[in-house]
Amino acid sequence: MAYLDATDLNDLQSLSASNEKRFPELGLVDAVADSTAAVDYIDPSTKEQLRTMSSARNAQIPVLKDQDVTVVTTPGFNFIPSNLEESAQYTFTAVDVFSGLRHYPAQYGNNSIREEWAKKEKMKNICHKMGGKVEELLLTTLASRKTQALSYTTPVSATSGDYNFNTGTDTLEIKKAAQDETMYFSLVDLMDANEIGGNYRIVTSRAGLTRQRAEAAKYGAANDKNLQALGFFGNDMMYQTGSISAGSDRFNGYLFRDGAIGVIENHPYDFATSTSFGGKSWSISDMDLPFCRMRANVYVNNEATEAEALVSGGDSNLKMTHFAEMALWLRFYIVYRYNSDLTTRVNDIVKVQGLTT
Repeated sequence: MAYLDATDLNDLQSLSASNEKRFPELGLVDAVADSTAAVDYIDPSTKEQLRTMSSARNAQIPVLKDQDVTVVTTPGFNFIPSNLEESAQYTFTAVDVFSGLRHYPAQYGNNSIREEWAKKEKMKNICHKMGGKVEELLLTTLASRKTQALSYTTPVSATSGDYNFNTGTDTLEIKKAAQDETMYFSLVDLMDANEIGGNYRIVTSRAGLTRQRAEAAKYGAANDKNLQALGFFGNDMMYQTGSISAGSDRFNGYLFRDGAIGVIENHPYDFATSTSFGGKSWSISDMDLPFCRMRANVYVNNEATEAEALVSGGDSNLKMTHFAEMALWLRFYIVYRYNSDLTTRVNDIVKVQGLTT
């Protein structure tokens, strides 16, 4: 008779298991989600249409193009300029991020890991990975919409070339010496000088703003007047993410005006109407998915199955059992301001690079 068996060791295991996966901050998702509230170039009724629009239709957004207005110094019937406006449209196409899981409740009948805990941790793992995929899509849009023109870098430089707009890479290069407490003020003033002022957010590679945060600490968190005078961004306007690589630089990232980029969710018909039949259901999550900052389209399916093969050697609990299958589908539009000519008109999305020299 065997007095010891490998399964006996289960009794020594903690019922509070741990999850090896790490969940680093997805700063780009947060930056764009926080920016979405300032998207004022799409009216509320159009936003509502975007949320339920079919993929058979593209979102056409009307815009009044920048007008070359004529003003004269001679009044009279013969001098009234026509000043006719010119309109245009630009298009947004929805993108998709999709994942899901299968959950076999009977698998936990002979398992030291608790069922509900395991299910929640799996969903957390999935949501973080989906958030990373959202960041990839956002980075593609930022790269395509980055400004290709930027002036007034000389006036904001304390010494020659502190700020240089590299037209070969369409990147604002910041020398190491300029990465101090005045950097934020200089960046905001630079955008003001280019006539696209406003509140700006910045997202960089990991530890990209360590030096600036250290400079801010010198003045004390409670010393709001000094921090404001120096133009420091608030902590709610600074983000970091592992989706952007520093490479051989101190940091890489993007500076963008609040509302310059945003996300609007899209929910297809059955999810929006909460269809349900035969153990299957369609719905929209009540809250934003963790790490994704958007509500998901959720499909749940319950099926009977034979699942003994899931466990080496078999497990009778998994014979003639069932599983719950869940799909998590993020469908959304990445929206941005209209710019008729990125090559000549300064845009409010700037790629920034912190040099090491």
